[in-house]
Amino acid sequence: MTEERKDDALWQVTAPQTILATPVMNVLTSHVVCKRNGKGRDFYRLSFTPWVNIVAVTAEQEIIFIRQYRFGTGKSEIEIPGGAVEKNEAPLEAGLRELLEETGYAGENGRIIGKVCPNPAIQDNFCYTVLVENAVKIANPSLDEMEDIDVYTVKQKDLAKMMQEGTIDHGLVLNALMFYLMTLPGFYPEG
Repeated sequence: MTEERKDDALWQVTAPQTILATPVMNVLTSHVVCKRNGKGRDFYRLSFTPWVNIVAVTAEQEIIFIRQYRFGTGKSEIEIPGGAVEKNEAPLEAGLRELLEETGYAGENGRIIGKVCPNPAIQDNFCYTVLVENAVKIANPSLDEMEDIDVYTVKQKDLAKMMQEGTIDHGLVLNALMFYLMTLPGFYPEG
């Protein structure tokens, strides 16, 4: 997963055991002992495949957005295209595939501009942000049987306002958009 740090040696962790397997995640448990004080207890981890979010920008500097129902919140959410990285698939490939499947758009210069662990306290996966430039619609979306997605564009200049006002409240989408804004000239002050 990641390199071990000095403070990792303070923890004794038993081999993980799967206690629930679902099509989208597994729940694992391990007994964890803090060597500093000898106290221990069972911990639980959600094991997901890696994910991707795609910031697709048109030649007119518009960002491709989607709106879709999310069971977790029980409502339609404003997002950018994204999804799971399939087995033996690189995150960049997954991002380009998900963009085309969910929106019908494709573009140029696809590259990974960020990577985060969504919640290291209870999750073991990473979410990658893929940037695609000069996005154009080349096909109709090819949705999964449980997807119903509205596709639309937002002007780049309107992103900050949407983020500040809470129009977008999906944490991983906000994170991806921040990675994108960091690529723009003038984001970092000179000096």
